[in-house]
Formats: sequence, structure tokens, C-alpha cells
Amino acid sequence: MPLNDVQLAAIIAARRLLDDAGLVDIDSTDDPDFQRLSQTISSVLPGSPSPAVLGYHYKAPPSRDFTLAEVALGLNSITRQTSVHGLVEHPRGAIIEYPESGSARGLAIAHKFAVDPASEFHPKLNIQYSLGDNHGGRPYVTCGTLLSGRDGMPASCNNLKIACKGLKVCAARPRSTTSVTPPVLNTPAKEVFDKTIAFFCTLLENGCAFDPETSNTDFGSFGDSDSDSDSESDNPDSESSETLLRNRRRPRDPTCRGKLCFRADEYGRPFIQCQKRSVQNRSHLILRNLDEFEIPYLRALLTDDSALIQEYELSAKALGYGPLSPCSFTAPPSAQKQLCPYWHRSSTGKLARGILERWKHNCTATFNIYTPYDLEDCPFVLIICQNPHSHPPPSPVKTPPPLLEVFRSLLLDLNWKLADATPRKLVVESGFMFGLRRHLGWSRLSDPALSELHPSLGNLDHVRRYINALRTVLYPEGTGLEGLCAAPCQGTSRVSRVRSIFHLVICMFKSMSEYLMRTKMLSLDTAFKRIHGKWEEFEMETWNTDKMKCALIRTSSAVVGTRAFTTSQSAQAHLILFTRIFEIASSDTGIAVQFRHIHGEGMELWIADAHKGQGIGAGMFCQSLCIGSDLFCPLEPTRLLSSLTPVEHLRRFYRFCGTHYKRNIDELRPHTTAPVRKAMLSLASSHEHPDLEGALKVIENGGKKAKAWLKDKITGTKFALPALYQPMSLIPLDIWKAAPSTTNGNEQAHRSINRDGVNLTILAGIMRGMQYDARAMAALSLYSSHGIYGRDQTSTHFRRLQRSVNRQVLVQRRVAERDTNEDKSASTESIRSADSQLLPPASAGEPSMTRSMLQQMSDTPLYTTQPLAISTRNPYQTSEQFPTALDYDHTPSFITQQLDSSISEPSFHPVEMTRQHEFRHFPGGDYPILGAGSNYAESSALPFVPGSSYNGTYNNFDIAYGAAIAMGHVLYVYIARMRAVL
Repeated sequence: MPLNDVQLAAIIAARRLLDDAGLVDIDSTDDPDFQRLSQTISSVLPGSPSPAVLGYHYKAPPSRDFTLAEVALGLNSITRQTSVHGLVEHPRGAIIEYPESGSARGLAIAHKFAVDPASEFHPKLNIQYSLGDNHGGRPYVTCGTLLSGRDGMPASCNNLKIACKGLKVCAARPRSTTSVTPPVLNTPAKEVFDKTIAFFCTLLENGCAFDPETSNTDFGSFGDSDSDSDSESDNPDSESSETLLRNRRRPRDPTCRGKLCFRADEYGRPFIQCQKRSVQNRSHLILRNLDEFEIPYLRALLTDDSALIQEYELSAKALGYGPLSPCSFTAPPSAQKQLCPYWHRSSTGKLARGILERWKHNCTATFNIYTPYDLEDCPFVLIICQNPHSHPPPSPVKTPPPLLEVFRSLLLDLNWKLADATPRKLVVESGFMFGLRRHLGWSRLSDPALSELHPSLGNLDHVRRYINALRTVLYPEGTGLEGLCAAPCQGTSRVSRVRSIFHLVICMFKSMSEYLMRTKMLSLDTAFKRIHGKWEEFEMETWNTDKMKCALIRTSSAVVGTRAFTTSQSAQAHLILFTRIFEIASSDTGIAVQFRHIHGEGMELWIADAHKGQGIGAGMFCQSLCIGSDLFCPLEPTRLLSSLTPVEHLRRFYRFCGTHYKRNIDELRPHTTAPVRKAMLSLASSHEHPDLEGALKVIENGGKKAKAWLKDKITGTKFALPALYQPMSLIPLDIWKAAPSTTNGNEQAHRSINRDGVNLTILAGIMRGMQYDARAMAALSLYSSHGIYGRDQTSTHFRRLQRSVNRQVLVQRRVAERDTNEDKSASTESIRSADSQLLPPASAGEPSMTRSMLQQMSDTPLYTTQPLAISTRNPYQTSEQFPTALDYDHTPSFITQQLDSSISEPSFHPVEMTRQHEFRHFPGGDYPILGAGSNYAESSALPFVPGSSYNGTYNNFDIAYGAAIAMGHVLYVYIARMRAVL
């Protein structure tokens, strides 16, 4: 029985306690329970780390000086002229990245490595120092008695002499410095300064970055990409002495050369914009949010105020930061970086990224390497490190080959999943993590990071390069279409599923073909998130009314139909797609494709979204089945089947998804009225429309967008109305009603399969889909053979409709919230428009609005069209809630507030909705507002009440609370005279 995490943690803790007590190896008892527990512990606890990991964690001892007796015997001699002063002997598999070198000039330390003769990894490859200068050496030499064969004679070796190449440092580093500059304490002032100069340097490098002639230019297109950049290269390309070094691999597109100007708006808030920006040309840059920067310093940089710039930068230098302070950045010579990531003032006073150059203090450390020709006779390698290094040790940016081999073996274990592997996906891949745990001997509950294997693997770009290199070896044709075409040739297991490669990819098992050819109702849909790039994923779903199962190529419990990947959505592409799918399915099953309206039996109905290419392609496929037929259509006995057009075929079996239809209408909300949208929705029906012509007339007169929508449904997509309105279709009513009304099954399948990964390569998408389909086919087989569902709940009409109603409730809630937000936005826009009608401020002696003045307007209720919300409040009695039991079934009820001097508290009455009430909180002046009452008989305005405040929160119904005006609360209220319905 597998152990859970708590049990596993307890066993691990017990194991460690036994280890500490020295009792873990006791096995003298014959108790079977103890033996079973011992076996369980052995099976669940990770073993010891792999040899490569053990070698990496090996701690080299300090060198041992030769004794006077050993020196007298010449045991430290290499040649007659050279000798070593210390020796370190390392066991087999030891990984030494920073070998000890001589502590003074002329001193040498010998490192004797025991090696595996069969291993291809030389100890030299593990060293992190960049080696290469002063190449030299000799073949067939000996190194005294330090390397001897089994016969005791000196071993014949190949000698290689190389030197340390030092480090790359920034040109802004002082030439006299030989140590690393200590880090500066990060303070808020330093953070603000760094952000300000970084912002300016970004503007300096990119400029406006917009051009009206190049619409696809992106402001950030010249920076480094976190997701696409796999190289450390920053090759310089100097246009002039003052031009920034740019990446030669990514040439800069022509952009605006306009100057960036520092300006302020009417409220004194600073902003930056291109000098070429204007009302007529808004494509040029403008940046307004500058609150996080040091504005005086930023203004000085943009206006080239040298005095103020020097003041700020000298102050920063005194605190150890800024462009005038010395740079401490270093990089190994093997790195392709040629630019420092930090910006410095050059000798000409210009800001530029520092240029990386070789360390001015040449490193004197050398490496003298002796490798025996016969490692079987002498399984040792000698590396002599002479003279000290003149620089700090480099960071461990290179992965030692033995550890890299471990990492590559873990990648190879991924098999086809390597096709779309990324550093992020590796850390969530259970198989990869299991292998990494095994190699590390990892026993903690949390998964190890890649850097636990080696620090260099903490750099995700470094990891990505290793992945790409191995992927190139395994998939030399790539993981796109070319790689897919080559993939089936690498083995026979994939050939049985990838059935056709002809401008598209069709994937299906033979069992899927069986379900496809025996179904009577199909649902079609296309997904766009699964595959990276131009590929789209097409799916066919079958509906099994007997088992109440949504049987889809990727659904959670069944796999039926087909999966196809295509790059075109045209009608011709869909014709090819349908033709090839049913050719394959017929070949698998021996069953010919049949449609009820053509053959009298077979497929009765297809449901899809409103894509025109997909629909016409389906009609063209049916038309191809009737070529040469002399049979008459059973639904129209006077018509030959061969004479039917694609649109006429669709009228006999094709239906639109109701959800897609409603969603498309909802997108017209900003351009149409509610009655127009209601008329549009009324067209999707299985019953006779009471006034079809009237509904079409309402839509036609509903504005430009509504008229274009109707024209598309009648003349553009000619099969649209029959696919929505059953009386115009030739599909029998019982079949129409029995079929699913939406493609929600497909959408659920998209959501389910997307959990296995999105934005995949085409090869990985096929392989992951195959695994998913295989699981779903097993679930179908299990149900067929044993009657076991994939879930506890049995699929019934009640369950389906219950979930459908619940989903509709959630959707309606979201729609109501959206409408509320839109109404608020509309109210704000109306207020802005009305602000232009403000009257001059009232004179100081003018009295404020009082209760007696309000009494004259007691027949004028304040009202709103906002529906009642539970969160509405009375500002005077915060614990009292508005009544919530209002009837919304027929005529919407709304809440208003009648101002009356005879009552001390406001009263609330439902009123008839006529127009939206508007208000505004506006502190800071005594300004009256005129009501925007062009459609009212009268309108009045309430003046601002000075010296008062309102502490309530406005939402939904926190509107005026007219009594708040009489009691001195700050509100602007539009009042329109209207009839109250009490």
C-alpha cells in the first residue's frame, strides 16, 4: 500500500533517528512485520545520490606539502628543472571546479585525479576558470614518479600547457583595482535614483520607437526578451562614437527620430512625449505616469542640464552608486557578452553601457596537464596549478560534464515530451522530478530545484540552451510540420495514429473511427490555444443519447471522433478535411459515410458555430457524395440530390450553436438597443415565430451594425437562418430538439485537454493528444464492459439540465454585474458632458439650499434606473437596509427617495423608470449644476452646500439620498420632474 506524505515524513524522520543511533542496520529479528516494514522503508526512501552528484559534493582536502625526505628522493620532481610543492589526491569521480593553485609566484600544486578509463570526461573540463592562453605542450613525456604504471615505471603521457584567461571586466572599473568592489547597501534613495536613470537610458536607447509608416513597431521590441532570447550575445555595433552599442543580431527598425520632451499638464503633473506627437498624429510616444522617478533629475537628463546632472550624480557617487561610481561587474572570458548591463558616464560625458574587456592585471596562473596514453595501466590524470590567480574566482556558470550527462539523461527520459519541453515545464513534470530526486537522493517533501544539481542550472536560459541542443539532435527536422512528417519514420508506434499528412494532420484511433461512423449527431469546433503558431485544432464530437455521454476526441470520459490540425479555415480546406477524415474512418471500419437526407439513414444533424468556411465545406462534402446520383431528395421529392447546392444540403442537416449565437449578439451591445437584440435572439427558435417579418424589420431599423448583421444572415451566410430557425430548416422537429443545442461539449473538452498543456509544438500536441485519447478510450471501454462511469454521478437528463441551469444563473450574475458597471460608466460620461453647462459660482451672500427651499420641489422625486442591490445603504442609519423583496419578473422596480419637509428620515418608493438619474460628488466650490433635461418638461439644479461632507460609499444605490442635500451633505444632484408610481 503506498504511503501518504505524512507517513513518508514520519518514516524518514524515524530512519534518521535510527541512523544517528547506529541501529538502522539491525536485521536479526525474524518478525515478518518488521521485515515488511524494512522492505517498505527501502522501497519508498530515496537511495544514495548518483556517482556524479557524490563527486560534485566531494570536498577536496588542502594540499599536502612534500616532506624533506620525499624531496630528497625526488618524489616531487616533474622534470629535471621543474617540481611541485604540494600534492592533492582526489578519488575517482571527484569534480573539482576551483583547484588549489600556488599561493605565491613560482609555487605549484599537483592534483592527482583517479579516473575511470572508460569515461570520456577529463577532469580539466570541470574547472570553472577559463583556460586557453599560451597553448603548448609535448607528446610522449613523463612526469617523474607522480604517474606510474603497474610495473612502477613512469607512464608515457601527453602534456598540455595552458593558462588562465582571467575575467572580463567593465571598462568603468578602476585600472588599479584588483579586488571586487563591495556591494552598496540598497536604500530607498538609491532605488529611486537607479529607476530614474534606467528609465532615461531606456528612452535614450529606444527613442520614440513609433513611426506612422510602420504600424507594427513595438516600443519594447528592441529590448531583451525573457522568453525568446537564448543567447548571451550582445555584439556591439557602433554607429558613431556617441551611439549606443546595439545587438547586431537584431537590427533596429526605422523609428521616429523626434526628440522626447519633458512637459507638464495644466495641473502641473509632468509627462514625456515625442515632439512629433499631435492631435492628428497620436502614434508617437507619450508617458504620463512618472510618480516613481526623481522628477528634477529626470528633467535635467532630458533637458541636458549638466549642472543639475552633475550635482545628483556626484552625490550618488559619494554614496557608492550611480553612473560615476566604479563598476564591479565581471564575466568569464568564454561568455559572448561584450556589454556591461549597467550604464556609466564615458570620458566624453555621454551615458552608455560599459564595454567588457579583459582584466588589465594579466593572470599568471598556469595549468600543466599530464594525461597517460594508457589509462588502463595508469588510471590517473595529473593537473599542476602554478602561481596564484590575480582575480576573484568566476561564478560557476559552466555545468561540469558528469552533471550535464545526468541532466541530459533526465531529458531523454521524457521521450516525446522533449518536443515542447521548457525549463518551466520541467519543474512540474512528475517523471523528470522523480528522476532528479533519485539522482540527488532527495528526501524532502518539496521538490528540488534544478540548481540543486548544479548552480549553473539555476539560469533558465542556460537550461533552455541544453534543451534546445538535445531537441535538435533528436528532432533534426524540428518539431513543426517537417518534424512531424519525419517522426512516423522513426518508429511504427506512431504510424497507426497519424493517418494523413496532406496540408493538414488527422489523428484518430480505429476505435475512434468506429464511434464516428456509427453516430447520428456530430458537434464541430476549432481550438486556437493548443498549438503554437499558425496551427488550429479541429475536433468532432459525437452525442450518445443512450449513455448520456458526451463522447469527444478529448472529453473527460470518452474518446470518439477525430482530431485534426490545419492551417486554413477556408471552405476548400474543410472539404479536404472532411473527405480525408471519412476516407480514413471508412477504411478502418468498412462502413460507408451516410447522411439521413441523402441515404435515408446515417448522420442526422451536425451542430457547429457560425463559421462560414466550415459550413460551406460541410455542404460541399455532402454535394460530393451526390455526384452522379439519380436519386431524388426524400425531403423535396421534385429535386435530384445531385442538383442540390452546398447551402441546400446544409438546410437538411446543419445547425448553429446557440451559445455562440448569443455571444455574437452580445458583442453588438454597444451598437444596438435591447429591443433589437431581443429581436435577434427571437430568430433562434424551434417553434414558429409569431411575427417573423416584424422582428426582421426591427433589426433592419436598429442601426448600421444591426442592418449589417441582418444582411449577413440573409445574403452573406445564406445557411444561417435555416441553421437557427427550425421552421425554415428541413431538419425534422424531433431531431432538432433531440440534438444538443450548443457545442458546450467541445468547449468543455478544450478546457479539459488544455490542462495537459497549451501553446505546444505540433509534434507535442499530437503526442499529448494521443495519450489523452488513449485514457479516454480506456474509460469508454470500462463503461461498456463493467458499467463504471468516470465520475460518481450518473449521467442523466436531470444532471445535465441541473448543471445547465446552474451555469445560466452564474452567467446571468456576471451579465448583471457588467451591466451595472456599464451604467456607471455611462453616468460618468453624461456628467462630463453636463459639466460644460455649469453656472458661475454663487456670490458669497447667496443663501444655501434649505429644507424650506426643497419643500417647493416635494413633488420632484430623486430616482435612478439602477436595479436594487443588496449592498444599498441609508447614510443616516447604516445598519438599516433597503427592502430587497422587489418583483423583477415583469416590470422592473426601482428605488427613489421622496424629499418631504414633514419627515425627518427619507422615505423610499418604487417608481416607473424613465431616465437615468445622475449625480456627482464635487468638493471644493459652490457650483450649481443644471439638469440635462432636454427630454423633460422641467429641470432644476441644486446648488453646492459649502462646509459639509459626505462619508458614505457610492455603489449601485448609494445615489443621492435627497435628504442628504437638505442636511448639508456634499452632492451634485440632477432633479427631473416625473410622475411617481406609488
